[in-house]
Amino acid sequence: MARALRILLAFVLLYIALGTAFHCAWKSAQTACRQARVARGEFVEPEVFGGIVGWAFVVTYWPVYIWANMYHTGTPLATPCTR
Repeated sequence: MARALRILLAFVLLYIALGTAFHCAWKSAQTACRQARVARGEFVEPEVFGGIVGWAFVVTYWPVYIWANMYHTGTPLATPCTR
């Protein structure tokens, strides 16, 4: 039983680590896109979910975000600039 819990804990920590890495990369791509759009004089929508709430959403659903981004744009880090 303890071995199963250790394996489950390792899986959860790996999932959170990968989700956090994806969050950081996606946030960086979004920031660069926002800056480029502002420089062109385009409207840039405000960030709705930021901070801990945004991190929690991305870390929880990062496989879904990657799948949807790959399906629709062909890149895992899709932003308005990649469309």
